[in-house]
Amino acid sequence: MSLLRRALHTGVAVGLGALVVGATLPAAAKGSVGSVVRAALPPGKINHIIVIEFENEGYRTTFGPGSVATYLNGTLRKKGELVQNYYGIGHFSLDNYIAQVSGQAPTEDTQADCADNGFAFANVEPGTADANQTADPGQVDGEGCVYPSAVKTIANQLDAKYPPNPTTNVASWRAYEQDMGNTPSRDGGVVDPVGGTDCGHPAIGATDTAETATAVDQYTSRHDPFVWFHSIIDNAAECDANVVPLGTLGAHGIPSPNGHLARDLRSEKTTPRFAFLTPNLCSDGHDGTCAGTNSTGGHVGGLTGADQFLQAWMPLILGSPAYKHGDTLVVITFDEADVDQSDPTYAVSCCNEATGPNTHAPGNAGLATDTAPGGGQIGALLLSPKYVTPGSTDTSGSYNHYSALRSYEDLLGLTTGGNDREGHLGFAAAKGLAPFGTDVFKSAAAAKARQHK
Repeated sequence: MSLLRRALHTGVAVGLGALVVGATLPAAAKGSVGSVVRAALPPGKINHIIVIEFENEGYRTTFGPGSVATYLNGTLRKKGELVQNYYGIGHFSLDNYIAQVSGQAPTEDTQADCADNGFAFANVEPGTADANQTADPGQVDGEGCVYPSAVKTIANQLDAKYPPNPTTNVASWRAYEQDMGNTPSRDGGVVDPVGGTDCGHPAIGATDTAETATAVDQYTSRHDPFVWFHSIIDNAAECDANVVPLGTLGAHGIPSPNGHLARDLRSEKTTPRFAFLTPNLCSDGHDGTCAGTNSTGGHVGGLTGADQFLQAWMPLILGSPAYKHGDTLVVITFDEADVDQSDPTYAVSCCNEATGPNTHAPGNAGLATDTAPGGGQIGALLLSPKYVTPGSTDTSGSYNHYSALRSYEDLLGLTTGGNDREGHLGFAAAKGLAPFGTDVFKSAAAAKARQHK
């Protein structure tokens, strides 16, 4: 038990010098005018970002010689750019997912996937703003899993800039969760008209019953980043409208046209500005042998299952009007590297990643592999028909999940507010953190010249 948690249980006062829950988090000190580093492309060039998140594979396993991900390496790499030096921010899974949408560093519980306390869906307490917002921008102090309403995500930022439809509550962002609600009582959501449930998560204080896969439902809430924030789940109507099931595969492994992703991608207008795709525990590569079936009807998971998911779903994305128009960026990556302490790179960090006020040293969260900072080298494949060079590999830049969030905010025009008053949340606002630069993106002029060749 951490010192902070012990104090909470015994009633001993802990001096945090911070705000009460529900107040607006303070911004970090603002830099001089013009000093902020932005992504290499200005807002308006990329209007749609689709993130596809897989599990637990290091760079060498996924992209090295002999990789079993033959579709990823044989087909998709020819269409995109491989960012070699891309890193997770910790171990296990949940802390990496949370970082990508909010910039929050790990807590002792999120380092252990919120499965170590018997009440996996417990609030972060006391949830007060860290006293040193210069060193720890946007961070809140405490232990637990569900962040207070003062902690915002990229979804909240987009809501402020592009308000949701007042009637349907459909927003400019969406999370697509494979298998969510296949067993409604297991996942805790509300019934979705096209199948499954929406906004699936346990009640506050309840044990998460979706930790492991079943034969018919392989969804897990710990791989669904948005349901761990009161700023999302407390607005039930909007959460139900936007944290939705992915859809199913029909005959010959083709996505059903009635699924949420398939319907949304039919037009540019209905394609979200920010989309986060979470495959199930079989198709994200987490489970080596699947409790249910993979995208081809078999039970092989791991990197093979992940590759089969891409083969089933990527043609839908690449054939969508928004992608063909050229203003869509697809990011394919992993949460963390192999959790294998015999591999000296499994906990490597980059980009001067800060520890965070609630992050614990290896072993303190229950297992020796619960580490942060540093989730190891994972790599990322970026696809954009206009702004990345097909078949290229970027070996010069170094990025992590915080860098990615900062990049998404810049690209989507979220350039005010945040924890640095420049549009960046949490450690995405860290001083000196670089978003995707010219090593990743071709310039608009170069893209135009290429189109006219």
